[in-house]
Amino acid sequence: MKKSFIYGIVLTTALFSGCKGDYDDWAAPQGFDPEEAKNISVNITPAGAIDMENVTTETIQLFTASIDAPEGMEVTAYETVVSKVDENGIAQGKTVLTTDVSGYVSTKEVVNAVEGYYGKNPLARKLAVTVVAYIKQVSQEGEALQAFCVNSNQVEVQVTLVKPDISEAYYLVGDMAGWDAESMLKFNHSDVNVYDDPVFTISFTTTEENQHWKIIPQSNIDTDDFWANPGVVGVKVDGDDSMSGQLINENAAAGKIANPGKYNMTINMLDYTYEITVAPTELYITGSNYDNWQTWKQLTPIHSAEGEYWMISYFTAGEVFKFAPQAGWSGGDFGGEATLNDEAGSAIHADGTNLMIDNAGWYLLHVVNGVDRVVNVLTPNVYLIGNTVGVWEVADANKFTIPEDPDGEFVSPAFVASDEVRMCVSFGGYDWWKTEFIVLNGTIVYRGTGDDQERVKVSEGQKAYLNFMTGTGSFK
Repeated sequence: MKKSFIYGIVLTTALFSGCKGDYDDWAAPQGFDPEEAKNISVNITPAGAIDMENVTTETIQLFTASIDAPEGMEVTAYETVVSKVDENGIAQGKTVLTTDVSGYVSTKEVVNAVEGYYGKNPLARKLAVTVVAYIKQVSQEGEALQAFCVNSNQVEVQVTLVKPDISEAYYLVGDMAGWDAESMLKFNHSDVNVYDDPVFTISFTTTEENQHWKIIPQSNIDTDDFWANPGVVGVKVDGDDSMSGQLINENAAAGKIANPGKYNMTINMLDYTYEITVAPTELYITGSNYDNWQTWKQLTPIHSAEGEYWMISYFTAGEVFKFAPQAGWSGGDFGGEATLNDEAGSAIHADGTNLMIDNAGWYLLHVVNGVDRVVNVLTPNVYLIGNTVGVWEVADANKFTIPEDPDGEFVSPAFVASDEVRMCVSFGGYDWWKTEFIVLNGTIVYRGTGDDQERVKVSEGQKAYLNFMTGTGSFK
């Protein structure tokens, strides 16, 4: 459909003000007698489907235009507007593209517009295209008489982005893990396709200085060419110990971690960048029930599970809290942005940047503080294990009772034999000893990441009593 503007020979500032200010020199008032009104129209025809894989130029043609105007009219510039086409075929949004006098637009700006509307997934996408044509009238002597901006009809153009070189998975190899398929460590990734989410993450530990690393893409695994080049991802300079930088996948050299420690690594395989940060080794909780955000309680690390912690506590209805890697407001705190899994009916949810539990009760929190942050709310099951109950596996028969009130104690079944007591919580498929604890001199002492604990002998017929709010316990 053509859209038309009626123009007269009399210059009007009102008409011109709808155009760009670049044409102000044409708008100076002049005295002319009016002439018969005539029509100007701009009609555009869409270009064929565009596959950016085949585009090598800095500009690209989205449309061809035809101008229906009286003699003496000429187009001085175009302005191209593109929009997203929603599922109902309706144009949404407005992005103005740089356009030359021949109707060619910036290739980069087209790509940016498609990515902004649809993301980076290289599917065929529709852009609604309209054009504003800037037109002037020139006298026979070449003198500019009038200026107009005329809107075109709307058309649709199909654009497919270049498929990035992103594998479905990536693996870390190096001195800290091993340099083969048997020992490589897999990066974590979301359920979103890799074109819309090209970020992969991993946590790892180095125990010595100057630990080198490279990254193996899934494509190398699939083609049974582990060290394919191009393919293997690394850095440009061998031994580069930068904690962030650019990645390459042709003749890639090995990066280096200079100092021993626990680290988180994030790679963006669309930008081909990486970032390595020191992983926290502790985690604390504070909140409305901790002296109104003034005190902190430390969670227990899970043995051999980097960045994972647990705690048992009673939560009141409406209690608000969050976590931090230190007992204070020194950065790294988190809450509402974490991924939440509620298996115990707590009704936990985000409350801004904090977390809130709606249903009062005793809960076991399993918290992951790595490149991804996860809070799992579980039933606080505590077990006896070992010689005092006659089995070295977690069993419901040896489960502690869970109190109903916040001051209550967890109580074990009676010991069936006099021996060294062993206790643990059980969740997530971890071996029991990775989450075990003991009572020493009336205090609950957690193994955490430490070695085997001091042993305590108990007598047949006794029971264990645990108060996780006060951190105390007894055998009687």
